[in-house]
Amino acid sequence: MTRTRALLATLAAGALLVLTGCTVPGFLQPERDRSEPTGETVGAELEPFYSQVLEWERCGEFQCATATAPLDWSDPAAGEIELALIRQAARGGGDPIGSLLVNPGGPGVSGYDFIAESLDFAVGPRLQERYDVVGFDPRGVSRSTPVTCHDDEEMDEYLYGIVDAERGSDEWIAEVGASATEFGAACAERTGELLGNVDTVSAARDLDLLRAVLGDDELHYLGYSYGTLLGATYAGLYPEKAGRLVLDGAIDPSSSAREVVREQS
Repeated sequence: MTRTRALLATLAAGALLVLTGCTVPGFLQPERDRSEPTGETVGAELEPFYSQVLEWERCGEFQCATATAPLDWSDPAAGEIELALIRQAARGGGDPIGSLLVNPGGPGVSGYDFIAESLDFAVGPRLQERYDVVGFDPRGVSRSTPVTCHDDEEMDEYLYGIVDAERGSDEWIAEVGASATEFGAACAERTGELLGNVDTVSAARDLDLLRAVLGDDELHYLGYSYGTLLGATYAGLYPEKAGRLVLDGAIDPSSSAREVVREQS
C-alpha cells in the first residue's frame, strides 16, 4: 500500500508539472531563505551595509526581507534607514539569472505593493521564470523608513479640501500657498533628518546596495515612469555595474520639477 501511494503521488506531481508547462510551481520550489552579498570591496564606512545577509521570510505568496542603508550617503556613520523588500523567487526552476528590481515610479509609489498586488501586470511571465522579481519601497516610502507629514484626516483635508475663494484669485492663491507651507512644515517636524536625504541620487545608491546584498554583480532593473529617471541615474553613477536596464519612458534629467509638472498638465 505504501509503495502504491508513493507511486500515485509521483504520478500526480508529474502530471502537475506537465499541466504547468514543465515549470516548478512556487509551492514546490525549494525555499531560498538567505541572500548572501557579493563580498565586493567597498570603503570601511560602507562595509557594514554591503556585507548584510538578507533573511527572507514567507509573507503570503511572496518572501519579504528588510535591508538597512545609510541615512546620509555622504556620511554613512550618521545613522541608518530601513528598506522593505518583497520577492517572488524565479518560477522556472534551476538557477535564476539573478534579481530583477522593479520600481513603479511616482516618485513615492510603493514598489512593494506594486509586486504584491500587480505582479503579472508589472512583469511578464518569461521574466518571472528567469529572474527573482524584487519590489522595494524606496527611502521615505511606506514600509521603508517613511516620510511622515499628516495623519489620515489631515491628509484628506490637504488633498481634497475645497478652498472657498474663487480659483485663481489672490485669496485662493494665498490659501493654497499657506496649506502647502503648513504641509512642508509638518513633514519637516515629523520626519526629521531623513527629509533632507530623500532624493534620486540617494535612492540610486540604495539600488546599488540592494544589488550587492542580493548577490548580483550587475543590476537588472525595470523602471516605470519616474523609475526611468532612477534607473538612468544609477547608470550614470555605476556604469560598470549596469546590467539589463529597461526604462519605459525617457525623462530629461535637466528638467526642473516645475517644467515636468507643466508638461504633464
